[in-house]
Amino acid sequence: MLIKQFQTQREAYELHTMATRSGIDVLAFNDSADYTAGFLGEFHLVSYKELQVVDFIPTKVNPSFSTNKAVVQLFEDLDNYLKKLEHKYINTPLIITGSGLGGYLAILSTLRLQHAIDVEESINGSKKTKRPICITFGSPLVGDASFQCAIAERPKWKSSFLNVVARKDPVASFFSSIDDTPYKPLGTFLFCTESGGHAAFEDQDLIMAILDVMRLSNADNSQVCDYTDVLSSMRKKVMYRGVPGVGELDLNLLRAGITLQLKKVDLLKSISDDQIVKMEKEQIDIFRKKNLANAYDPTKKLNDSKISLTYMEWYMKTRKREGGYYDSYKNPKSREEIEKKQEMVRHKRTLNQYWEKFIDEKDKMPQKEGAKLRKRWLYSGNNYRRIVEPLDIVEYYLTAGNTNYTEKRSNHYKLLEKWSKEDKEVLKTSEEKRSKAASLTEDSCFWAHVEEALIKLKELKNGGSNSNTESRTGAI
Repeated sequence: MLIKQFQTQREAYELHTMATRSGIDVLAFNDSADYTAGFLGEFHLVSYKELQVVDFIPTKVNPSFSTNKAVVQLFEDLDNYLKKLEHKYINTPLIITGSGLGGYLAILSTLRLQHAIDVEESINGSKKTKRPICITFGSPLVGDASFQCAIAERPKWKSSFLNVVARKDPVASFFSSIDDTPYKPLGTFLFCTESGGHAAFEDQDLIMAILDVMRLSNADNSQVCDYTDVLSSMRKKVMYRGVPGVGELDLNLLRAGITLQLKKVDLLKSISDDQIVKMEKEQIDIFRKKNLANAYDPTKKLNDSKISLTYMEWYMKTRKREGGYYDSYKNPKSREEIEKKQEMVRHKRTLNQYWEKFIDEKDKMPQKEGAKLRKRWLYSGNNYRRIVEPLDIVEYYLTAGNTNYTEKRSNHYKLLEKWSKEDKEVLKTSEEKRSKAASLTEDSCFWAHVEEALIKLKELKNGGSNSNTESRTGAI
């Protein structure tokens, strides 16, 4: 169904919505071939600071980026209308797509909807939101390396993009000169041929190499590609790999896979052996990084952290008759107490590993309203802080010579406390629905102040001596 036709000062482009048989809505941007051809002369990148419509993209690690000015100005024309669409599609499965410059608009619209979903989840704790998928056809590159990295920092954003590029499409490869272009690819690229051959690539350097080969081979071609025939050929293509060529049997599996992918899209002869070797090494590095990342499974770590926090709360409640959980942890007086402390050390380690990584990820995101912790995270994080930090304080002061804990306090504790103070109403609302763990103080550094007071008191008794070893072992 045609929703609306938008008229810019330069050319007309259209926005369509439709529903598929699967019930997933499709939002499609179509631009005119004449405008796309004329646009190719406007390739300059500008800082996002000149384009406030995309000011939600920078992060702490990548605080600035540049993107194509002409297309962002087109995107600004849609600003008010897209705000209305956000409310409609924030909880609806959606595919956003576009060809040529329509692909540009699809990418920026997807990013905007992703941000709106982040805000909805952060402020209202919504579990009904649906992340969009963006599929572009022959879209030119959008922004620079910082733009690419800012998106890559959000895994839920990064995995949303698939770019379909035909072998003979001159538009998609226009900004891809490897030697001098500041543009960088975003997402997965599916390269295809008119005969139906196709292969997907995620390695950014190889994508740039392929686009550059395409740019050189299409130098005399100014015709905008029609993807209808290309996709039709892909659907009809028989999934048959054939017999490996001479020499391919001698390759390792990874290099063989890369070689076969390049052959499917008629690019093997155009990519040098050095580039293939480089690609192979980069893929090995990616696999290693993924293996390390898998060691931190967010879902598993979340469940483990909940279990560990439950054990910590139980330990705290059952230490009341022993004089309190701080003293019991600091000075276990029996073998049973020592064993319980060792168990709590393991649970404390699990909790610290989870929350340190979680808070570090949150801190990298833009510190706007939409980047705050969700209500349940804010409550859980500060509950963790009030229970676990006192035990970190115990271990800090048991080390001879340690003083001034608050100056060396872990940054993730500082941020949790800071965000809590900034959003007291959120915390209050959450805590009204749950009962606080027994004997928790709002100030998780309370025992650090006590320890510092004991050190000062001991120094006064010793006539100003700096010795504070005895204060480390005395019961409180």
